[in-house]
Amino acid sequence: MNNLIGFDKSFNKLLENYNSMNLHSSIIFYGPKGIGKRKFINNFINKIFKINFELNDFSHHNNLFLNNSHPNIMILEREIDSKTKKLKKYITIDQIRILKKFINESASLKKMSKFIIFDSADDLNINSANSLLKNLEEPNQNTFIFLICHNLSSLIPTIRSRCLKIKMNKHNLNDFKKILLDNIDIDNDDEINFLYDLSHGSPGSAISLYNGDILDTFEITVKSLITNEINKDKVNLSNLLADLENDRFQNYLSFLKSILIILNKIKDNNYDSNYFLSKKLNILNDVSNHLTKKNIIDRFEFLINNEKDLFTYNLDKKLFMLKFLAN
Repeated sequence: MNNLIGFDKSFNKLLENYNSMNLHSSIIFYGPKGIGKRKFINNFINKIFKINFELNDFSHHNNLFLNNSHPNIMILEREIDSKTKKLKKYITIDQIRILKKFINESASLKKMSKFIIFDSADDLNINSANSLLKNLEEPNQNTFIFLICHNLSSLIPTIRSRCLKIKMNKHNLNDFKKILLDNIDIDNDDEINFLYDLSHGSPGSAISLYNGDILDTFEITVKSLITNEINKDKVNLSNLLADLENDRFQNYLSFLKSILIILNKIKDNNYDSNYFLSKKLNILNDVSNHLTKKNIIDRFEFLINNEKDLFTYNLDKKLFMLKFLAN
């Protein structure tokens, strides 16, 4: 497991609390997607293994954890629907029922804590969230619930109020660069700066953009945002994106939202060319002159409101993009 870069203060404080048996039973780790929240938790549990087990046993337990088969650890994510063979929209109430059984059963390994990881808690719907509340209100001894959250406001207030909240901010450029160099083959400083600007300091998002060749669409994307009319550039872009696998298309939509966020900040005079680390982004100053603030917000809301349905129901990506670009 790679060393954790950044967040040293929070990590060491959490470990200190665990060792002194003073760790909060329910913790929300929140911050931008791709910032390293899951990696933080993985490294924390990895450290617990090192405390509890000798070298040979440590490797065994760590492998079980990495393969999602450790008896003392449960990871809750959206599941594949057995009928439709597609990813469900939410973490379901049935999963929470299974979780409750896991919590109430005696631990398989008596000397080790139980850990539950929600990745991510943004995917709880109102029913599954309310069902989870009882476990947060009446925690079992030596059982810890970690909720990864990309958008804190997506969690119902009663869950937020019952958990310790740890905010994980974007990385500084130096740490961001270290993480990128550990994970991808990149040696162009302006390209690193470009990724830092577009990902808002989120290395996970930046690595996905780089590996998915999404950055190659930057110029045609910003040209396609200038007007609402469907033109040759928009058709070409939609055709280019139509055959992308879901993961790569989702990365593209994250990239698109980042561009819209920057354009909105430019319209609010909160983001000028002196702020850009990469010279490539200066083109967005010109693009913003062709757009109204309402147009930018409408397009962003279109993505937020329709993105989940696109992947849940496997909708046509080309039509999705043409509708977006016509907004």
